[in-house]
Amino acid sequence: MTLPAHRRIAFFIQPRLGALLAAALLAVAARADVRLAAPFGDNAVLQRDKPVAVWGEADPGEKVSVLLGARTAATTAGADGRWLVRLDPLPASAEPAELVVTGRNQIVLQNILVGDVWLCAGQSNMEWNVARADNAAAELAAANHPGIRFIKIDRAIADAPAARATGAWRVCTPRDIGGCSAVAYFFARDIHRETGVPVGLVQSSWSGAMIESFLPADTLASTEFAAVGKRWRRTLDAWPLNKKKHDADQSAWEKERAAATEKNLPFDKPAPRPPVGPGHRDQPSGIYNAMVHPLAPCGLRGFLWYQGEGNAQRFDEYHALFTALIRSWRDLFRQGDLPFYWVQLPNYKAGRGDARMRAFLREAQDQALSLPATGQAVTIDIGNPDDEHPTNKQEVGRRLALIALANLYGKPVAWQSPRAASAHPKKQAMEITLKHAGGLALRSGATPSFEVAGEDREFAPASVLFIKKDTVMVSSPEVPRPVAVRYAWLNAPVANLYNSAGLPLAPFRTDDWPALDVSRTSAATPQDKGSGRAQDYFMQKHAAFLARAKEGPVNLLFIGDSITDGWSKAPGIWEHHFGRYQPANFGISGDSTQHVLWRIAHGELDHIAPKVVVLMIGTNNTATNTPAEIADGVARVTRRIREKLPQTKILLLAIFPRGPRQRAGHYDDGIRRMEVINEVNLGLSRLADGNRIHFLNINDTFLGPDGSIPADVMPDQLHPGPKGYQLWADAMQPLLDEMMAGIQ
Repeated sequence: MTLPAHRRIAFFIQPRLGALLAAALLAVAARADVRLAAPFGDNAVLQRDKPVAVWGEADPGEKVSVLLGARTAATTAGADGRWLVRLDPLPASAEPAELVVTGRNQIVLQNILVGDVWLCAGQSNMEWNVARADNAAAELAAANHPGIRFIKIDRAIADAPAARATGAWRVCTPRDIGGCSAVAYFFARDIHRETGVPVGLVQSSWSGAMIESFLPADTLASTEFAAVGKRWRRTLDAWPLNKKKHDADQSAWEKERAAATEKNLPFDKPAPRPPVGPGHRDQPSGIYNAMVHPLAPCGLRGFLWYQGEGNAQRFDEYHALFTALIRSWRDLFRQGDLPFYWVQLPNYKAGRGDARMRAFLREAQDQALSLPATGQAVTIDIGNPDDEHPTNKQEVGRRLALIALANLYGKPVAWQSPRAASAHPKKQAMEITLKHAGGLALRSGATPSFEVAGEDREFAPASVLFIKKDTVMVSSPEVPRPVAVRYAWLNAPVANLYNSAGLPLAPFRTDDWPALDVSRTSAATPQDKGSGRAQDYFMQKHAAFLARAKEGPVNLLFIGDSITDGWSKAPGIWEHHFGRYQPANFGISGDSTQHVLWRIAHGELDHIAPKVVVLMIGTNNTATNTPAEIADGVARVTRRIREKLPQTKILLLAIFPRGPRQRAGHYDDGIRRMEVINEVNLGLSRLADGNRIHFLNINDTFLGPDGSIPADVMPDQLHPGPKGYQLWADAMQPLLDEMMAGIQ
């Protein structure tokens, strides 16, 4: 079709007019207005008594001037568009001022104060806001402190150090303070009340974050931290499969929700949890790049840190990571040894199968006090054993403030918790001398968590014989010749010794024995959430086993976790294969090597003399322990069995394979666990002596031709079904019969 001439001209011109207009708009957009970095905005607090760094972005070559009161400075934006000026130091001032930045445009910031600025970082307990703290309604109503300001840096992850972050300053009012970090606010309130100096809080926190997310990449590149990079590469390798599975689960979940909505039915099924991968809070250096690096070179008075929960399972790495973080942040802000204060983790019954891992994490935090200008608020007494997020943030903030008031502001306040100075054996007891212990006393009648050990390194609870001034004497009838003592060396200990300032005795140990020997692989008292089931369930099973041991002969004993306990679902197979041997099943769902050691120590092998013990334990340890630790834990179990039952043979089974699983909205592809399991099984094979201890790996029995686990063998890819138990019994029978030879 041929268009008329006038329409042909319009058809030709209109697109070109559009293109010209678009080009003009792009040209305007390319001329960027002068912009300020995240630490600046209305209501901000600037650091007193230091050169005031002000920076941002503009067009390359654009002239920029900054005016604050009588202070002024000017510069020219560089080729990358960035600019920075430094104003002469200012004294503290609660009089609102204007900060004026002029380039091609002008920015006027209102209500600017000068005081002390603290960068507050960490995970959920730093993020926990005032609105969720104790007595929240009263705290909010009274929160009218115009001299306290805060800014929450918006959550973001970056692959490289970012130039900008985002966030907005807010004034402390009953309306706004509810969203501020409770620990930071209560710290600031005490500082402001005692000094009258305005306080600014810059909050860079992320619930659940690991410490490696807050560290710069060049620091993590050190060979000292190679394990961090290796774990992340393994996560990235697994991510495509996890993402694909998550997308399918998400789609199915959305369809279920839509169907329920259409039928007007309730729907409370949680959405599948996205897998860990690129852009996740666990990405090494991700938070540092996006939420810490862009804040430099902001003038600071110091840092507040509350983190460690996310790294508790790898406590042995924490000291190096933590000290590296302190040094790297000081290097970033280039203001010398800026004060760095942190919260030592409180009491909480965390840890699947490990009742001491947080004690060793606290030790790693404590060791960082060797760095200059550091301080630690001991909170072992004010946590919640059943909740990782204690709500008494007022006391946490107060204890941090005491450190600052004494060390930075010259206030005559008691700020140090009592600490162990020395300890030595005295007859059958341990005598401990403390420092900062004036007025030391028990606050309740509960027995504090002291433990003593002899040369065998096995700890037993100790009672307090007396407390006199700065001396405490403890002893245990189970340890007649003690050589080491510990206090509050558990995830959730009884910690009720205080000095006259109301500060708790800090956890301590006098030994230097490796954690592998005395924590992650040794006996641990079962706790709620620590054995896979509630403590009362565990104790009921334990009581039933004690009763069974007294009932009559047991020639064949099975010990293990839920996989072993599952024989109760296959009674016909059990009876057919093992009935003639007078068997007993001592499996407990969720069990670990640490709990089996506890069970043995508390009588399960007393009054019993099996000819063979079938041991299959360690599956649950793969979530929290290294392969070496798991193998060491199993080795300890075999040694305890042999000590209790010197004539008994042990059939040690390799930890069974596992496949991909969907639990609580989280997809586990099983790859990492199988890597751990394969390494552990290699270590377990070395425990066999071919005489008293036999090792049997029947894992291939459970696998199909393609190497995966058939659904009818392990329906959930971990626990055998009837066919799985049949395969297990058939594969084990020949060696078991050989070991049981001669027994009627």
